[in-house]
Amino acid sequence: MPVLESRHLTLSYGREPVVADLDLKIPPGRITVLIGRNGCGKSTLLRALARLMRPQAGAVLLDGRAIATLPTREVARQLAILPQSPVAPEGMTVLQLVKQGRYPHQSWLQQWTREDEERVRQALAWTGLEDLAGQPVDALSGGQRQRAWIAMALAQDTPLLLLDEPTTYLDLAHQMEILDLLAWLNAHDGRTVVMVLHDLNQAARYGHHLVVVHQGRVYAQGAPAEVLREELVRQVFGIECRIIPDPIHGTPLCVPCSRWMAQAGAGADTATARTAEADTRTPIPPAAGGRRHELAPGAPGAAAAGP
Repeated sequence: MPVLESRHLTLSYGREPVVADLDLKIPPGRITVLIGRNGCGKSTLLRALARLMRPQAGAVLLDGRAIATLPTREVARQLAILPQSPVAPEGMTVLQLVKQGRYPHQSWLQQWTREDEERVRQALAWTGLEDLAGQPVDALSGGQRQRAWIAMALAQDTPLLLLDEPTTYLDLAHQMEILDLLAWLNAHDGRTVVMVLHDLNQAARYGHHLVVVHQGRVYAQGAPAEVLREELVRQVFGIECRIIPDPIHGTPLCVPCSRWMAQAGAGADTATARTAEADTRTPIPPAAGGRRHELAPGAPGAAAAGP
């Protein structure tokens, strides 16, 4: 099982570092979720872990070797990345895009094989895109495009999967199906999954290991039940909340406290209060700034279907 880690990692887009002197070891064979406010460095860190960004200082290591020194094909056989808002070439079909995931496994002596065909077919089935395989990627809805890119990463068939906000553009049903699929791949294939999520409750439900990134540093990390506390949410996200057990899965459930609701009056009919005071109330500005559920056997067969 490949081991991915960073040592004294500093990342910058200019003079000011986005990530500073960061040490992080990704637990092999587990699901790690990076959480934090917008602009805290989560996506930047994920890009560096995938060798898409050169460190200003420090290094990212893959099995103890600096990932920047490894051949591209070797890295691509170990690690697949779904970046934010990728763009496919104009006119490329879903099938053509997903086939790109098999590129690291090709060579002059070994071209397209039956295994390549099976991996592509499987990725399309898992993401519910079989009926859209012949459609141009740029003609799909945002959610369908996101699933197409996820399918490409799955077709790459790597022991490490890195995904930056994989649920972006997806409706709730497809969010659950994609996260269930990633959980199934982890449980049955032992794949290491690292992803950025904004939904704290999804992070707590699906992640074995949470990494809280704040102001370019690791603020806290560990099991969801140890990390997701009311004080942490207050300090990192700048909001009040209540952490209660998820009534279905027992994982931590974050219930944010609305400042608008609080000012409308405890016990009052908030809808009526809002209507009555809509013309007089000054709008409140935004704040400045356990285990996931068991999966039924054959979970990939229940993956997203249709747009």
